[in-house]
Amino acid sequence: MLLIFLSVFLLSFFIRLFTLNQIGRTWDEPEFIEQGYRMIYLISKGDFSNSYFYTTYDHPPLIKYIYGITAHFDVNRYENGTPIFNYDYTYSRILSILFFSIGVIITMLIGWRFFSPMVGVLSGIILSMLPFSIGVSQLVTAESLKIFIYPLVIYLFLLLVRKPTFKNILLSGVIMGIALQIKQSNGLLFITLILMFLSFYIGLKHKKKINYIKFRAIAIFSIIFISVLTFLAFWPQVLFNFQKVYEIHSRLWHVELSTKPWLITLSVPEVFFGNVVMTPNFYYIAYFSITIPLLILILFFIGVKKILVTKKWEHYALIFWFAVPFLLSFYSWRQHGLRYLIEIYPAIAIISAIGFDQLAGRFTDKFRKKLLLFIPIFIYLFISFWYIKPYYLDYFNELVGGIGNVYKSNWFQTGWWGQGLREGGLYVINNAKEGSSVGLAISPDHTLLRSHDLKYSEWEKSGTYDYVIVNHYHIIRDGFEDSIIKGNYNLVYRVKADGATLVYIYKKK
Repeated sequence: MLLIFLSVFLLSFFIRLFTLNQIGRTWDEPEFIEQGYRMIYLISKGDFSNSYFYTTYDHPPLIKYIYGITAHFDVNRYENGTPIFNYDYTYSRILSILFFSIGVIITMLIGWRFFSPMVGVLSGIILSMLPFSIGVSQLVTAESLKIFIYPLVIYLFLLLVRKPTFKNILLSGVIMGIALQIKQSNGLLFITLILMFLSFYIGLKHKKKINYIKFRAIAIFSIIFISVLTFLAFWPQVLFNFQKVYEIHSRLWHVELSTKPWLITLSVPEVFFGNVVMTPNFYYIAYFSITIPLLILILFFIGVKKILVTKKWEHYALIFWFAVPFLLSFYSWRQHGLRYLIEIYPAIAIISAIGFDQLAGRFTDKFRKKLLLFIPIFIYLFISFWYIKPYYLDYFNELVGGIGNVYKSNWFQTGWWGQGLREGGLYVINNAKEGSSVGLAISPDHTLLRSHDLKYSEWEKSGTYDYVIVNHYHIIRDGFEDSIIKGNYNLVYRVKADGATLVYIYKKK
């Protein structure tokens, strides 16, 4: 067993390590690095009352503490006491893939212990090789830690439903508090826990139901109380600055602070089925359908059918794990494919493994023979991510003709987090003469790899440049008109993701 778990861990880790820095910087990474660095610096100085702990944008600080430690190793130099970081956040990204790979092991443990060894092994392999999961897990963001903490909380909940001891309640509460620190949306785990309790409750005999529900209600309230205490232990500043934190995070989560604090505002504009529209409520359902490799999608639905036929509460827990995060479909900030729902990926992996186990069981009940039957799926997954590497975030499945057809038809946006701007920037650095001018028609522009030997500026119609860099996202999402560039410059290089172009490099005629 230990050797199998180690093998899958190494598979997950080295798949990600192989192309670790090739994607380039992405949109949110500098915030995690810079904020985390400063928070660790303040902690080292004993300055816990600094307003920086409760006025910084986005998530609670624990995730920034974690990345703040490795951020110190990603410093290139200091200028007037200010850290200048390496373009590639290598150490912090290694930490990210480490957390993800541990999450793979926890996912395997759930599959192995609560379903079967075959389900455990295959779920780890599937989760390791899903293209989008490879992409987000290489980055300095919250997603890898969500893949680590979410299965861990689910595992503890599964133990808790079976045997709600004081130890299980305490541990579940503490880990739940850490989960809330990693991302606020992890609060949806409370809904999952309640649904898990209810599914177990329905299967009980009438005489046992009354005592069961009383004790579980106490357990749920205890977990909530312990999780809040844990959350505050990592972020005590919020107690003394609650109004300020509330205002900042209310703006972040797009709610009105006036008479209706629950009212969600407009969604995010995004290229969706060929048009720039406000993302609809079925956005995540659509992206689930088109960004999970098709064979895995088929196995997933076979697994769902098996679960519904089996009617066991442990199996229903997987459905809740998968389905509850889709409640974010009613939250306005719908964007970036399934990034905000990344916690469903381990559930998808386990359910798909159940689906494969169901199919393979028609031919054999032997463990090794089932593994042999899985080899074609393994090869299929390998091909799925190999041809899109290192731009795994831009993967689309066969239902929409892959990324090549998506690019040709402009159905959905690609390169939305700056993918390809490292490779494009590197091409110009290696080919442009010292002092050359480079016009930038890109978004986001802070992710571009640059050189001190070149002169960069935002592209303007009246300007003349030796090179111009344009990314496809800026064209289809921001409406940039590139016809003038094509008339005065020659296209000399494309950054490609399989059959799609992410970045265009032009040189003056």
